[in-house]
Amino acid sequence: MERYEMAELLAKKANVTLEEARQALIDNNWDLLDAMVALERAHRAASASVDIGAETGPEADTVRPVKNVSGRKHQQIFTNGFAVLWRYVKKLFRLSLDNDFTVVRNGKELLSVPVLVLVVLLFASIGLMLVVLLAGLFLGCQYHFTGRLGASGLNSVMDKASDLAEDIKESFTDKKDE
Repeated sequence: MERYEMAELLAKKANVTLEEARQALIDNNWDLLDAMVALERAHRAASASVDIGAETGPEADTVRPVKNVSGRKHQQIFTNGFAVLWRYVKKLFRLSLDNDFTVVRNGKELLSVPVLVLVVLLFASIGLMLVVLLAGLFLGCQYHFTGRLGASGLNSVMDKASDLAEDIKESFTDKKDE
């Protein structure tokens, strides 16, 4: 979302001018939620929370404070925060489907599953999955992540783990030969 669109949206939602919305966004590093909260706080402090009723009698000229309706504001902030959280969860879910966990042995791809499947299996039976993954390392399997995530750093760690397993395997075979 462009900055102008963000300012327009904030101005509409917070019922402030476009300039006030823009300034609130600037003050809050263009974080829409923080700017909304700041505007609500400033608006609450600046506005007089009084109710001048159309009563008759001696109380007609008195000014009575109105109860603060902050419950709705907190609910709105919670709802907005939950919406932001939900967007991140959906993004992570999409990433877990767009990227694959691949098992390769002797240059041949044995298995390729979405990362989501790997995560579910790890949570379902972490002990069994760790044993299977470790056994695979000692049987010459290599693990990689493929997809648009571009997990080259993670793949280099996986390659180092494969190399370490090979070194350990070679040290055992060397000791057996002696």
